[in-house]
Amino acid sequence: MPMDIVAVGEPLVQLNAVTRGPLRHVQYFEKHSTGSEANVCVAAARLGMRSGLITRLGNDEFGLFIRDWLRGEGVDVSRVVMDGEHPTGIYFVQRGYPVPGVSDVVYYRHGSAASFLSEEDVDRDYVRESRVLHTTGITLAISESARSAAMLAMDEARRAGALVSLDLNIRRKLWRNMDEAVDVVGKAMAKAGVVFMDEEEASMILGAEGVDAAFREAERRFGLTKVVLKLGRRGSVARWDGEEERVNAFEVPVEDPIGAGDAYVGVFLSSMLKGMGLRKSMVRASAAAAMVVTVRGDEENLPREGDIDVFLRGFGGDVDLR
Repeated sequence: MPMDIVAVGEPLVQLNAVTRGPLRHVQYFEKHSTGSEANVCVAAARLGMRSGLITRLGNDEFGLFIRDWLRGEGVDVSRVVMDGEHPTGIYFVQRGYPVPGVSDVVYYRHGSAASFLSEEDVDRDYVRESRVLHTTGITLAISESARSAAMLAMDEARRAGALVSLDLNIRRKLWRNMDEAVDVVGKAMAKAGVVFMDEEEASMILGAEGVDAAFREAERRFGLTKVVLKLGRRGSVARWDGEEERVNAFEVPVEDPIGAGDAYVGVFLSSMLKGMGLRKSMVRASAAAAMVVTVRGDEENLPREGDIDVFLRGFGGDVDLR
């Protein structure tokens, strides 16, 4: 069955510190299934969309955990290769140190199974039949072969008329240098139909300071008419084929901010595919991002349709869903 959303990228096991402070003093960690593209797939599946992931996992206990979790969430894992030679990537989350309310990550993903993802792992028919192909700057950074796989998938989807979605997600720890990041991400943006970014990424890639400059430069340099700027606690602003909307973030207690951006992307894309329109899709995406940051783990609090309705009713007249 054709997928609504197909994503290309690396799932990982997240070991999230139960207590705040430097990892050297943390005694207990929680295990979660995460990874930017996988998070988007789970967000879509929770909303009743057909989503599938193209990736490689280690044929180890962590890889089996992720595969089974994704399958249980309704994500199609038929294009997940179980790699018997390379391990599943992991990372640790350090919460509230040294900056209160901010999380830091420590990666152990060098040489992971997903870093050996290659063009041979991309089922071209699977990609061509999807409505949206999604990937991120993380996949572009983890290895040259994974980068080639993502670029191939973007090309195939674009030729087939699917919407190509790119979340810049620039992680400085994964790139050899920022010049390489700017070059590679720029090449990917030229293949994309919609791009998600934050203000720092807009400045880095586009040399744009401010929302209007980001929209202008994205269209001038890459022909992009669909751009979403994620502004963190200040909400988000989007320009979609000439229509522009801004929505505020929801004020909620933050346990761990990691995963909010992926929740936003997954719910936004799913809502747009359901024909809900730009503003409503942004509001729903903001609600999902808010729900995710209230717990540890990226995927556990991703909402179903009824959850979004209840959340938004809780904010009453402050929510404009026109």
